[in-house]
Amino acid sequence: MVALSLILPRQQTIFASVLAPYFHEVAPAAQIDPVKRAKQMLNRRDVTAFWIHQDAARIGFALVLNLPDDRRELSEFLILPQYRRQGLGQEAASLILQEFPGRWRMGISKQSPQAAAFWGTCLSLVPGLSALQTGAPFTEHQTKSYTFDIAGPDNA
Repeated sequence: MVALSLILPRQQTIFASVLAPYFHEVAPAAQIDPVKRAKQMLNRRDVTAFWIHQDAARIGFALVLNLPDDRRELSEFLILPQYRRQGLGQEAASLILQEFPGRWRMGISKQSPQAAAFWGTCLSLVPGLSALQTGAPFTEHQTKSYTFDIAGPDNA
């Protein structure tokens, strides 16, 4: 079973240690300092940062960017390699997306064909997801984007 907890600013060093291999995987050519990025993301009012847990193990993280007009962007999402292909990412993604009903968007990394395959399947299985559209990437590090709606608990 997967659970979420908030990543607290005092956990910045731990978060940075997970961001380093993540950025190497999804944007190896980008010059991103994981320590600066961790500090920035954990201190922004428009970001909600989650640890993803399985029992006592910390198995990944997700960053949700809170956009104007009650919209969200799944900015970053990671399941550590040793926990992949077990259904945990699907479970975590569903929990995160259903936490914030409304309009969502997300970009898919060019460097991670596994992410493209994962999200193509994952989004089709999320309860309450509708109006799924594929679009142009948001950055040069992405191959495409998705936009979709998540129904609230009363409209699932």
